Amino acid sequence: AATQACLIIAMLVMAGGVMGWCRPAQGADQGPVAQTSAPTPGSPLTFEEAVKIAITQSPYLAKSSLDIDIRRMDETDSRHGLVPPLTFRTYYYVNRPSGVGYGHPYSLSFSTDPYNPLGAYFTLQAQKLVTQVAILTHLKSISKGLEGLGSMYLELDFLHKLAACQKDLIQVARENLTYLENCMDIGTATSLEVKMARQKLELALGEQEGIALSLKRSLNGLKNFLGLQSTQDVTPNFRDSRRQVLGSFDPATATLEQAKNRSYELKAIEIHKQLQTYNIRLAIAKVFPTILFNTQTHDPLSFNTSHGLFVGFGLEIPVWDGFKRVRNISRQKAVLKQIGAQKAEKESDLEDKWFDLLGGVQEKSVALKNAQALENLARLKAHQSDVRYQSGGAPLTVVLDSRKEVLAAQKGMLLRGLEYDKAVLKFRENSGDLGYSYVDANSWQK
Repeated sequence: AATQACLIIAMLVMAGGVMGWCRPAQGADQGPVAQTSAPTPGSPLTFEEAVKIAITQSPYLAKSSLDIDIRRMDETDSRHGLVPPLTFRTYYYVNRPSGVGYGHPYSLSFSTDPYNPLGAYFTLQAQKLVTQVAILTHLKSISKGLEGLGSMYLELDFLHKLAACQKDLIQVARENLTYLENCMDIGTATSLEVKMARQKLELALGEQEGIALSLKRSLNGLKNFLGLQSTQDVTPNFRDSRRQVLGSFDPATATLEQAKNRSYELKAIEIHKQLQTYNIRLAIAKVFPTILFNTQTHDPLSFNTSHGLFVGFGLEIPVWDGFKRVRNISRQKAVLKQIGAQKAEKESDLEDKWFDLLGGVQEKSVALKNAQALENLARLKAHQSDVRYQSGGAPLTVVLDSRKEVLAAQKGMLLRGLEYDKAVLKFRENSGDLGYSYVDANSWQK
């Protein structure tokens, strides 16, 4: 009867193990995923829609997202580790000592590995914190990824406006070439002047091809970042990209304290401090003896007239380990002090970066205002030249040159505007406003 009971228990244990193995891992469930679908061919893709697609399927965010799944699997392993692992063993002896009283030719036993309940508990708590660190790392990756995505939209808008400006420059170059060719026919211009005008037109056309190539490169980079196939047709809606990407963010209202409170790195360091306290407790727990458990039938090689299932408990106590476990406690406490110093260093780095980025925004703002002033000045000069031309006081070349200066000033203003917008975008990401505007950190908790 005892042997049958052992066999039944063994079957139940093995069945439970199979069910546990077949059960989907808890970590296999990903964090919150936006309900998005592939963009409709030909439909404009706004920045907000691109953000949802990027968070869901961007290959640049896949690694940190999968790392959360892995950490949750580790957490599940640690949770199951609260119950000591049970091992079933059976032996069948082909030959045994002859005689009566040896019982059945096989033995059954259940045993556990050395089990430390305190160590198992602290390991579980530590794994939970490791999962939180993985979540914060992924959120930081998302924040940096959204900064890159926003830069792509700003660049696409810039290149589109630059292409329109370059088209006007080409038109001015053509008018200038036509005017000089007519002047050469009547003897008021030389062939050298015509050649120079033709060369300027070719240069303008070459710049137009370069802008078109940059547009294609930026669009392909957007597809790759969003995880779209090269054959998929996507039309980004980059109109008014500054409003789409920057929203209502104002660098003047952002504060350093807010950036510190939202910093994923500082939050991760704080969790590392909590994690290290569990490592200290775990090191202390390893000083205590571990528990052993065993239950088995009688030994078929031993003469014994008793039959049944024999249960035993015990302790495993290391006698000598060179005081490694004691020193490990001191080692873990020293690591905790290192983490505290690391947090102070990170806060200093964050402050330095904050003021550097704020200074960069202010410098780019001044440069943009200067470019706008130069563009206004060029327009005034163009108007003056047009008045002189209409009154017969200046040839057409003066008007064309002034129009060319206006367009060149516009190109400079567009470039300074892009630099300013990128500086504000980077400052917004560093302040934490960008990530917090699109991702709820609490939704990743389980």
